[in-house]
Amino acid sequence: MTDIAQSGRVTATPLSLSQAAPGDRRTSRLMSAVRGLFGGEQDDEARARTDPPSSPRDLYERIGTFLFNNQLDPLPTHYELAHAYISGSNRRLAFAVDRAIERDGILRDEVAEAILAETRTDMSAAALHKLIDEAQVGLATVAGVVKQSGADAQAYGEALEDKVAGLAAQEDVSQSVSALVFLTRAMIEKTRAAEHELRQAGKKMAALRSSLVEARRQADSDQLTGLANRRAFEALLARSVTEAKASQKPLSLAFCDIDNFKLINDKHGHEVGDRVLQFVARLLGEISNDKCHVARHGGEEFVMLFENIAAEKAFEIVEEARRSLAARRLAAKDSGEPLGQITFSAGVAQLTADDAKGRDMLRRADEALYRAKRAGRDQVIVA
Repeated sequence: MTDIAQSGRVTATPLSLSQAAPGDRRTSRLMSAVRGLFGGEQDDEARARTDPPSSPRDLYERIGTFLFNNQLDPLPTHYELAHAYISGSNRRLAFAVDRAIERDGILRDEVAEAILAETRTDMSAAALHKLIDEAQVGLATVAGVVKQSGADAQAYGEALEDKVAGLAAQEDVSQSVSALVFLTRAMIEKTRAAEHELRQAGKKMAALRSSLVEARRQADSDQLTGLANRRAFEALLARSVTEAKASQKPLSLAFCDIDNFKLINDKHGHEVGDRVLQFVARLLGEISNDKCHVARHGGEEFVMLFENIAAEKAFEIVEEARRSLAARRLAAKDSGEPLGQITFSAGVAQLTADDAKGRDMLRRADEALYRAKRAGRDQVIVA
């Protein structure tokens, strides 16, 4: 039998030079980009809640202002809390945030985490993706300016150092020139310090962008099985249908459902039921490749999308997986109690010219699945 395993700000002294420093314009762009990302200070933060955002950009700027004024790092969880607070989508959260700010003056990090954990209502994946996209655009802009500004600061410092070395080498140096040399050397040090600050800021932004990428991955994944979730699958299905219609290449889909799964939960408990789901997910996941995509559709249902594969071939692939599962004899890991034979039924459908959208093919696969159920389960039927 097979056991089911558990799965600091730098202030530069300006010099009176005939031309502006090479990095001045880029520094201005950097500050503009940072303000755009984190929001400028406002005298009346309450505007974020009393007036609805006039546009997505307005909402994004208010989120930045909220994070900045409350000294919260721009982390995905903080974006989620700020979005719910400012958009008014979670009244319980908004009330808790208002009370915390009234009590402490600002929303402290640990309080924000506690409020989010207590009031989270599973923000829609679409809304979270939109927020991540907006944050990544802002970070990309700032990161680009930081990188170029750091290079400008380094080049400016090197140019100043060369000029000062030339002045200091002259034998007849007036007092005013000596003072200029002194001030310029001081400016070189400040430029070097600024360059270091910019490099550190760049590293922090790179780390934050990585955390946003991870947030996107989590938003697309089913927490129990690690497979793609329903939202991610539906997005992939829509793209694949468009591509298949344009290329005239076949596209097939399989809708799978574990047989008598409720009986497993009722007899052995939900923990064992979860392990069965994870086991089936791993088995189906072994089929996954660049042309076959597997996702958990919900509950005990799984979907498989076959790109450039006709229904007959998709049937063979799913049928092989069905036979492999049916041949296993599973036992509960903790008690060793046999679970009996675990099987699934499936329906397969191929995209046709009459299918306007992916849901039409999915519906036909679902109908074939239920024909398989009515015919005795543990079988695959092609629509």
